[in-house]
Amino acid sequence: MITSAAAPEPTAPTSTAADWLVGSAIIVIAPLLRELPLWVSAGYLVAVAWRFLHTHWRWHQPGRLTRWALAVLTVVVVYRYYGTLLGREPGVSLLVLLTGLKLLELRSLRDAALAAMLLLLITLGSVLYDTSLLLGLYTVGAVVAVTAAFVRLQHPGLPPMRIARFAALIVAQAVPLMLVAYFLFPRLPDALWGMPPSDSEAITGMPDQMRPGNISALNTSDAVAFRAYFEEGPPPPNQELYWRVRIFWDSDGRAWEEGPPLFARDVLRVSGEPVNYRLVVEPSDKKWLPVLDVPTEAPSDLRSRAGFIYETARLRHERQTYDFTSYTRYRTASLSEVERRRALALPPSTSERVRKLAATWRTSAKGDMGTVRAALAYFNQESFFYTLTPPPLLGRDPIDEFLFETRRGFCEHYAAAFVTLMRAAGVPARVVVGYQGGVYNPTGNYLIVRQADAHAWSEVWLDGAGWTRVDPTSAVAPTRIDYGMDGLRRLSSQGLPFNSAAAAAVLRAMQLPWIERAWLRTRLAWDYLNFSWYLWVGDYSLERQTRFLALIGLTEWSVPVMVLILMQLILLYALLQLRRRRPPRSRDIIKRHYEKYCRKLARVGIERRPNEGPLTFAERVRAQRPDLAPAINEISECYIALRYGSRGGKEEVRALARAIAGLRA
Repeated sequence: MITSAAAPEPTAPTSTAADWLVGSAIIVIAPLLRELPLWVSAGYLVAVAWRFLHTHWRWHQPGRLTRWALAVLTVVVVYRYYGTLLGREPGVSLLVLLTGLKLLELRSLRDAALAAMLLLLITLGSVLYDTSLLLGLYTVGAVVAVTAAFVRLQHPGLPPMRIARFAALIVAQAVPLMLVAYFLFPRLPDALWGMPPSDSEAITGMPDQMRPGNISALNTSDAVAFRAYFEEGPPPPNQELYWRVRIFWDSDGRAWEEGPPLFARDVLRVSGEPVNYRLVVEPSDKKWLPVLDVPTEAPSDLRSRAGFIYETARLRHERQTYDFTSYTRYRTASLSEVERRRALALPPSTSERVRKLAATWRTSAKGDMGTVRAALAYFNQESFFYTLTPPPLLGRDPIDEFLFETRRGFCEHYAAAFVTLMRAAGVPARVVVGYQGGVYNPTGNYLIVRQADAHAWSEVWLDGAGWTRVDPTSAVAPTRIDYGMDGLRRLSSQGLPFNSAAAAAVLRAMQLPWIERAWLRTRLAWDYLNFSWYLWVGDYSLERQTRFLALIGLTEWSVPVMVLILMQLILLYALLQLRRRRPPRSRDIIKRHYEKYCRKLARVGIERRPNEGPLTFAERVRAQRPDLAPAINEISECYIALRYGSRGGKEEVRALARAIAGLRA
């Protein structure tokens, strides 16, 4: 009767190896804790804690049916929560939860290795949310931690420091291969981290309409809207840094909006020097792009609208880079009848007081420019106040309420009131919204423009000059235009009024203490590092890869050919790594000790033959020199155990050396 032997039980990872895996599991999830829903993070951490408690306190480990039921439940819950299993949020959530379940199943080394591979995928998932330099450095550390857990699984007897060095060496050896794959592997039109955000993610930006208070609501947000990199010299002065985003033509008395689109036929006459700059725009749920007033050259893939407005063909779910050329001194030379009619339209709710005030200026002033000056003088000389927290305008006619009652407002209040007054006086006018100013980073020669720099101003049509920018905010709070939103915050922190502070007091307020200056320089230096990281890493798009391949003469090669070349380079790199491998140093020492033993015997006439193994050689030596038999037996046994057996510690090597040294032939 023939019986088959039972299959051996799989080797389970040691408790120490499981702890290393648990530690790396906590490390890789840390960047995702602020991105994932609380219940996803909690479920993962509960599974990790359960794994630890099972390892050390023998908590019950779920059986196969329980794990399958939990896996199915996980898929159902993720689908019910997101409504889909596709996309960044549901995909990463599902990966995280299933990895946690896999940590509950570490019955063999294969299970542990698979769990480690899933942890590496989680590190990739964190990059889908953030591509900053800090996360890049953290991700490298997380990969080293998971690799160390891998090494611990395969070599449980190695000391921790040696495992850490070995893991770091493995990651370092992968860097050249990673660079080759990064530069040569065909790029997707969009990066993986450009996936659309979920509906629950709020992205701040310029609103679709301008209502009293909705632009001032952005002044508390320090989120970066975009960065502008100037390749040729410093940026223009702060007074010329108007970044136009939208033009609002139509108003119902409370809200301003773009209205029906107009045909773009802008004609420009420019003067002065051009300003060449590169915009790096943050992700947004809006298609509009900020451009320095006014652009003359723009990327061909952008859509142009009337009024020098540009927008993308689709939403920006990742950072985008655009090159522009603008002139800050210009004249427009065309105004269609449709534009004139819309630029003079007044809402029916415009009060009689507003109409009479505008008519007074029209009668007493000389021409349109005189009317503009009269309105600016009115804002400057009357008791108007610029405030970061304007009172709500609750009446039927907000313009009338602002001009004659509250007289406290933000930029959108002054822009809306000024345009209404100009239209009532017969001067074509429109509202422009965008950003004004920015924080200059001298290290990288670029501006950081935040959502707090959102601004609204006016444009009036003047014969001979065209559309002319008029910012009524400058008549009330010139500090806002000269020093930006940070200047206003400093004045506010010191209790100084925005519109009546003495020039000397404003200058003193702008001087930062040395601690704040040092902190500002530190923040700007870190922003420069992140910005450089993006320009050299995150912005390596399909277009930049095409330019790089053209530079090295690979433009005519197809994608399959590029993939084949990349695979060949990977194979060549792997072969070179294998060729560079050296035998462990302990085995070299063993060989040297044995050669020393053979040389001792050769000096007394017993020379080892080329085809003679250690046992045969020992037998021949004992036959010729019986007096050396004990020493020969000890040396041979020790050598064979070290060379061919499982023993290889330092103490055994020293024992072989002592035995050979004590041989007296």
